[in-house]
Amino acid sequence: MNTLRSIFAIALMLFVLPALVAAQETERVHKVVPLGPGGTVVLHNFSGAVRIVGADVNEVTIDAVRTAARDRLDHIKLDVETSGSTVTIEANKKDPGWHVDNDNVVKTEFDVTVPRQARLEIKVFSSDVHVRNVGGDQKLETFSGRLQVEDGPARIEAKTFSGDIEAGLAAGATGPDLGFETFSGSIALRVPGNAAAALDFDSFSGKLTSDVPLTVAEQRKGHLRATLNGGDAQHRVHLKTFSGDVKIDK
Repeated sequence: MNTLRSIFAIALMLFVLPALVAAQETERVHKVVPLGPGGTVVLHNFSGAVRIVGADVNEVTIDAVRTAARDRLDHIKLDVETSGSTVTIEANKKDPGWHVDNDNVVKTEFDVTVPRQARLEIKVFSSDVHVRNVGGDQKLETFSGRLQVEDGPARIEAKTFSGDIEAGLAAGATGPDLGFETFSGSIALRVPGNAAAALDFDSFSGKLTSDVPLTVAEQRKGHLRATLNGGDAQHRVHLKTFSGDVKIDK
């Protein structure tokens, strides 16, 4: 009996499991939609990395790689809609009335080019997000993933539950309004050397270090209130972690 069970288990591994893997298919999507400077790009994704770069263009170019079983690719679409000055990208737009019990999403990896001054509203679940050279306000949120911003604007809100946040501001972003929050991860922030703002830091077990001059106004366990470069009442930097450290560079 044990021998028969072993033979059955081996047969399952050799024939059934490869068939399940083969059931995964990949399709590529390429779309281009117009968007003027200062417009907003909204993107929602469940699984798969998101990479966004700003350029001197008046359109949004979307290149996506979608991976799932054939029936999901057929019934769950990548939907792009334009309303006024907003382009909304939905990675998992289900056909009406279609539903399966499990794996009801399509893994989608995005490479998106947007106008340099576009505003971003990115909300994803299990995705890393990398934004480069986009000068409009940014609101970035992921549940389980890393958030990375290069040559970013002065106004960024970034939040992740399980992942690091790394952000470098462009040279002209001297009046920062930033809100960064992560539960299980660290925060690395690079600002121009003359950036001035009020600063709040909250953490259960993390610590804050800064290469930018800080003037401490209040400090107690788990909380620090200070100013960067003497402060600027019109601008603020709020940094919050549960167990991660925060480093500010210039």
